[in-house]
Amino acid sequence: MFPLLLHIQTAWQALQGRKLRAFLAALGVTFAVASMVAILAIGKGSQKELEQEMQLIGANTIIIIPSTEKKNFTKNSRGLCLQDAESIAQTYPNVSFISPEIHLKTIASSQGRWFNTDLYGVKKDYFHMLKLSCQKGNFFNDYQIQNLLPVCVIGASLEKKLFGGVSGLGKYIRLDDQWFKVIGVIQTQYSSQNIAENLGIHSTNLSVYVPIESLVHRFSYKKFIQVSGNLTHQLHRIVVQVSENSQLLKTAESLQRTFLRLHAGQSDVEVIVPEQILREKQKTQRMLTQLLGVVTGIALLIGGIGIMNIMLTAVLERLKEIGIRKAVGAKQSDIHLQFLFESVFICFLGGLVGLVFGYLLSFLLRSQMQISIAFDWEGILVVMFIPIAIGIVFGWYPAHKAALQAPADLLHNE
Repeated sequence: MFPLLLHIQTAWQALQGRKLRAFLAALGVTFAVASMVAILAIGKGSQKELEQEMQLIGANTIIIIPSTEKKNFTKNSRGLCLQDAESIAQTYPNVSFISPEIHLKTIASSQGRWFNTDLYGVKKDYFHMLKLSCQKGNFFNDYQIQNLLPVCVIGASLEKKLFGGVSGLGKYIRLDDQWFKVIGVIQTQYSSQNIAENLGIHSTNLSVYVPIESLVHRFSYKKFIQVSGNLTHQLHRIVVQVSENSQLLKTAESLQRTFLRLHAGQSDVEVIVPEQILREKQKTQRMLTQLLGVVTGIALLIGGIGIMNIMLTAVLERLKEIGIRKAVGAKQSDIHLQFLFESVFICFLGGLVGLVFGYLLSFLLRSQMQISIAFDWEGILVVMFIPIAIGIVFGWYPAHKAALQAPADLLHNE
C-alpha cells in the first residue's frame, strides 16, 4: 500500500508544477462529462414524465373526442353524447370501465376567495380507472348520483387556494350560480407543462369533479358544446378502458366503425389510443438520447486523444527527470505508474468539474426549455468511472514509453 501511495503523491506533485497544462488537457473530458450528465438527466426526466403520463391516462385506455376538422356535415348527427357511452357499455363486453366526461370552465369561490378552474362532470368509474385516491373524504356514491345531489370532489391545490390551511371537507363552494358540497379531496397528482390535452391528460390538482348527471341537470344552459362546422356535442370526451391490452387496438378500430353507424355515417369523432402515441414518443426520445450519447462518446474519444498527446509531450520534456529517477533505482513499473496516475488524475479532475457543469447545464436547460430532468445516481457513478477509464486507456502508452527508456540514453540525450 505504501509504494502505491508514494506513486500517487509523486504524480500529484508533478501535476502541481504544470497546472495550466493539466487544466487545458482536462477540458475535453470536462465538456464531454458535462454533456453526458445533462443527457442522462434529460433522458431520465423524459422517461419519468412519460411513465407518469401513462399513469394519468390509465392502462389500456381509449379516448373518444369530438372531431376538430373544420367542415360542415351534410347529414344529421347527434354528436358525442351520453347515449353513445350507454351504447358502448351494452355493445362491448371487454370494456371494464367507461366514463363520459363534460368539461366546463368556471369560477370556484368560497369564503371570499375565488379561482378560475376546470369543472368536470364524470362517472364514478373515472376515479377507479385513473387510479386516483382521496387524501380526505370519498368519491361519489350511488345514492348521491341517483338523487342528483350537489356534491363535488376537488384537487388538493384548489383546496389550499379556496380554504387556505383549513380543510375544505364538508364545506360548500360556488360554481357559477350553483353551490356544491365538498365530499372529497384528491391526492396531489403529478402535473407537467408538457402534458398534451388531446391525449385526455390533465392535472387534477386545480380541478373540480361532480357527477355528470348532476352537471347536466344543474348546468342545463351549458348542455351542448359546439366543436366545428354545424355540429354540437354534449360530451367533451368518453374515456374507455379495455380489460386486455391485446384487445386495445382492435377495440379502437371497432369503436371507430360503431360511431360511424351511431352518427349517421358522419366522421364527427376521433378515437385516440394515448398509450400507443406515448410509446411512439418514448421510442423517439430514446433514439434521440442514444444519438446524443454517441456524440458524447465521440467527444470523450477526442478528449482522450488530447490527454495522450499532452502526456507524450510531457514524457519528451521530462527525459532528464526519468533518467535521474532510474539512475537512483526506480523501476520501470515505478515510472509507468507515475505517468499513468498523472493521466488518471487529469481525467478524474476533469470529470469532477464536468459533473458540476453537467448539473448546472441540466437546470439551465430545464428553466429555459421547460423540460423535465431527473438524476439517476447509479448512472452518475458510472459516468464518474468513465474519466478514470479514459485516463488509463489513453495514458497507458505514454507511461509505457516513458518506462522503457534506458537511463544512460536519457541522461546522454540531456
